[in-house]
Formats: sequence, structure tokens, C-alpha cells
Amino acid sequence: MKDSIEKNSPVPLYKQLKHIIENQIKSGQKKPGELISSEKEFCEEHGISQITVRKAIFELVNEGILYRIPGKGTFISGPEQGPRSISRLKTENIGFVISREHHPIFSNTFYSYVFAGVEEEARAHGYNLIYQVLDEKLMFDPSTFKLIEERKVDGLILAGEMSHSFVSNLKAKDIPIVLVDHYIDNSGLDSVVTDNTKGVCEMIKYLADLGHERIGFLGATLEHGSFMERFEGYKAALKKNRLDFNEELVQTGLLWNGYGIMEKMFRLSNMPTAIFACNDLLAIRAMAAIQDKGMKIPDDISIAGFDDIDMSQQIHPPLTTVRVQKEEMGKTGVKRLIQRIKNSSKKPEKIVVATELVVRKSCKSIK
Repeated sequence: MKDSIEKNSPVPLYKQLKHIIENQIKSGQKKPGELISSEKEFCEEHGISQITVRKAIFELVNEGILYRIPGKGTFISGPEQGPRSISRLKTENIGFVISREHHPIFSNTFYSYVFAGVEEEARAHGYNLIYQVLDEKLMFDPSTFKLIEERKVDGLILAGEMSHSFVSNLKAKDIPIVLVDHYIDNSGLDSVVTDNTKGVCEMIKYLADLGHERIGFLGATLEHGSFMERFEGYKAALKKNRLDFNEELVQTGLLWNGYGIMEKMFRLSNMPTAIFACNDLLAIRAMAAIQDKGMKIPDDISIAGFDDIDMSQQIHPPLTTVRVQKEEMGKTGVKRLIQRIKNSSKKPEKIVVATELVVRKSCKSIK
């Protein structure tokens, strides 16, 4: 029975240490209730790092083989502990993961507010926040995700759109996860999303009440869950307001190219009288294209957005939009994640955060 670690073995060092401890328990060398060596002692005995030791102990505690008593140490579990009294080791850290698409976060005011809400709520509950940008390396090889592999966090907030395969790989790591501003059907994960459908319906009704019948739609890739919901909401709202859906009034493109998407709208023989953009960034760049064309907003064309980012009220004219409770989404995500950390058997929930119509000066009545 091996009781030493082989540095050249293909078996990860932490797994070797884990097997050593398990073998000591099976052989009777270590008995239920007995204190095991400290992390420092394991490091010195086997010539390995504290991270390696901690990872092995994490797994054994989470499997119920060991248990910890704060201030006293780590012990061998026995029948008297029972599965209910064996709790997962806690780091008091929460990971905030955002895709490269939305980075740097502080130039994307939507997610900067989500992050602010997450940070405030995490701090209120005694958790530290670790920020992680999801790049291509992590996306295609989650085994390089040190937050998980080295058990540096108790749970994850995943902000914004991410590939289903990546999220599925993380879920298989058996760590609490909450999606914020993203939803994956039948994923078994909690999510916090905006009420996109209701928000769009209120905006289209507002434009219809102003007398607009030809309402265009500017969108980024409709593979993004939120944008698809807003597009579906747009079509449903047209029908509800007895307006025809016209495919030529729908123009899409890259998220950062609202100017170019609006230029495609100019090629129509019969322009819309109002434009609904699926987010404020698209709307603001479309406004620049409209003004460069020599048209006036809202005299020649009305335009509205979605999200209510800071810039939407600073431009001329100020943008009519749908306000998303961005900080509230972040706070709600943390509250749900902490519930999940404390009780992993809770039923997954899709939490929908309400929106609010914000009327400014970029739209006018044409009745």
C-alpha cells in the first residue's frame, strides 16, 4: 500500500494524497474521530504545496470522509457525524465570471452596475468577491479554471451570455452556480433575468400610442438569449397593437455596429417612422448614423432603446428606453447563490426582475 507521493506519476498530486488518507482510514491507521495531520505537516511530509493539500482535503470533506471543526482541525468522520452534519468546506469567496465580450467591465456600464450589486450584496453577507474574465482558453478547457480546480470559491455568478457547453462543464464540477442576465432552458441552474418581454411590450405600445405604425427593429445576434426574447417581444407587441410584422424592418448585426445596422435601414424604399433598438448601445450608435444622414431626432424619426445605461440620458436628444434594474439583478443573484450554497437540494428557479419604461425626448407623436 503506497503511503508516499510519486512526483513523476501521471496521477495528480492531490489525488495521490487523497488516496493516501483514504488508505490510512481503510487500514485502520486512522480511526473515526481522530485528528489528521495539519496542512503544514502534509506539505513538509510529502514535499507538496498547500494548494495541493487543501484540494485533497476539500474533496474528502465534501464527500463526508473528513469533517472540520473551526479552530480545532480536520477529523476522520464516523457514524456519529452522519451525512447531515458533514458540511462543505467554506472559503467565504464568491466568483464573478464575465465573458471577454463584455470586458473591460467598466466600459460596459450595464455589467458594471450588475457587478456593483453583486459586490455590495456579497460584502453584506461576509463574502469576498473574486473577478474572473472568461477567455477562449477557459472556454474550451475548463480544467484550467483555477477558481474551481483549486476550490477557491464557494459558488459562482456567471454574468451574461456563455456557451452552454462551458456552463455544463462547470455544473459537472458540483459547485453552486447562478446565471445572471442569461438563462439556459432545462439546465438545472438558477438564473436571474430581466423581464424582456414585458419591457418591450410596454415600449412598442408607447410608440403605437404615439401613432407609429412602421416600427423598425435593430438587433445584435439573436443567438443571445436576452436579444431573442426582445425580438420575440417585439413581434408579439406588434400583433397585440394590431400592427403588421414586416421582415424588412428588422435589421441585425454585430453588437458594436449600431451605426452600420442603421445604414442598412436607410436602403429601404419606405423607412420606418420609429426604431426600437434591442439595447441602448445600438440605439446610440444608430442615432449617430441618423444625424450624419442629416435627419433630425425625433422630428424625422423616433428612436428608443433598452437597458437605460448612463449614456442614454447624456446624449442629445436624451434616449427613451426601458430601465433594467441592473444592480438589483446582481444583488438577487448573490442572495440566490448563498441559498444554493447552504442548501444544494433547492429546486432551480428562474427569477425575473421587473423593468420600467423611461420616456425622454427621442420619440414624438405623429398622430
